[in-house]
Amino acid sequence: MPTIDEIAKLSNVSKTTVSRVLNNHPYVSEEKRQRVLEVIKKMDYIPNTSARKLRSNKTMFIAVSIPHVDHPFFARLMKNMSAEALQYQYKVIVFQTFYQKQNELKVVDLLKRKEVDGIILCSLENDWEDIKGYLKYGPIVMANEVHAEAEVPVICYDEFEAGYKGTELFIKKGHHSIAFCCDNLYSKAQMMRKKGFMRALSDAGLRFHDQWIFSHAFTIQDGFRIMDQIHSMTEKPTAIFTGNDQVAAGIIKRASHYQYKIPQQLAVLGYDNQSICEVTNPEITTIDIPVEDLAKKAIEAIIHLLNNKSVLKREVVTMSSSIITRQSV
Repeated sequence: MPTIDEIAKLSNVSKTTVSRVLNNHPYVSEEKRQRVLEVIKKMDYIPNTSARKLRSNKTMFIAVSIPHVDHPFFARLMKNMSAEALQYQYKVIVFQTFYQKQNELKVVDLLKRKEVDGIILCSLENDWEDIKGYLKYGPIVMANEVHAEAEVPVICYDEFEAGYKGTELFIKKGHHSIAFCCDNLYSKAQMMRKKGFMRALSDAGLRFHDQWIFSHAFTIQDGFRIMDQIHSMTEKPTAIFTGNDQVAAGIIKRASHYQYKIPQQLAVLGYDNQSICEVTNPEITTIDIPVEDLAKKAIEAIIHLLNNKSVLKREVVTMSSSIITRQSV
């Protein structure tokens, strides 16, 4: 088996440089890093990971907390986070909280037990006061979720902007009776999206109906349920801003059962720009969010904290969304 000395000699660099490349140290030029990696690949060098972990006091694992793994958005986010983490020789462990506070606390407890090096929270079930004490055990990054006081990097979308521009689209199309869906009204991100929705209505001088707010909407089946409720109403909305494309697809499918014309009688806006948008009839107009960028920036943030343990501060990176126009609005 080749040694680090041999790799250094063939790469024409020092042993220290080889060690830095193997341990993802930031202070290595890209040219030297690539030269070392090419030699490692050519020689089929396999590091002794157990010894490295003992020397570095690192597990090389990052825990990522999400509500549900079968949600298309979170599945896509995990795919991209895992791929990005591997670029730094880290592996991602996915934990589902099912929106339960005690499950989230079990995840952050992994830091205390030194079973992972860092944690990315993609939702926040507990009060931040119950989480921040774990920062003394390791870094935490928020991705997708937002919080006004969390002293950690926050990588998120501009949910207020998305809520506003989606609602504004309906208003420009002549809709005055607009419903709103979300998966969890207690989520800070979902609350910001709802605020954008409400502001757009207010700016247009439109009234708001409590009965037109639908929560706990995650799946196609939830879309069926919501459409059943709309059909039974005396005063019905003419447009609905859904929380994700699965719900939008369920609403469109169920609307055909009641012989509603989409978008003439009910306009439907999705969220996430999932592939299902292009197989419904009509195809779903939706809010497109840069999931790949979110994953990349979140992993970069946690790696930076792991490589610079003295640097731990609040930094908010906010990304914009865009509307993909199809036929459902």
